[in-house]
Amino acid sequence: MHNLGYILKSAREDRDLTQTEVMRRTGINNKTLSGYENNIAEPDLTTFAQLMELYQLSADQVLGTGSAGSFVTASEQELIELYRRLPKKRRREVLEILRLITRSRSPGDE
Repeated sequence: MHNLGYILKSAREDRDLTQTEVMRRTGINNKTLSGYENNIAEPDLTTFAQLMELYQLSADQVLGTGSAGSFVTASEQELIELYRRLPKKRRREVLEILRLITRSRSPGDE
């Protein structure tokens, strides 16, 4: 799965957990977790289940199967909800601002 690292890192950050905190709670060392988050390695099923429980995610959410669809972080969900509350004119303005920001990203921006 090519975006598993992104999903794991986003889920950890959405829950305000550091890699050290994940290590303390799961026993997964920082180097191994970093490897998962950078798509260098994939967790075995037991470790995957541990992380899903800690991050309060279902396998469907992460794998994009069933009715869950694509993975959406808590921050992304908040953006969607806020966007939907805006009047149409403001939605267009927000989209244009986001397009400008993404076009002008500097190297090293995360």
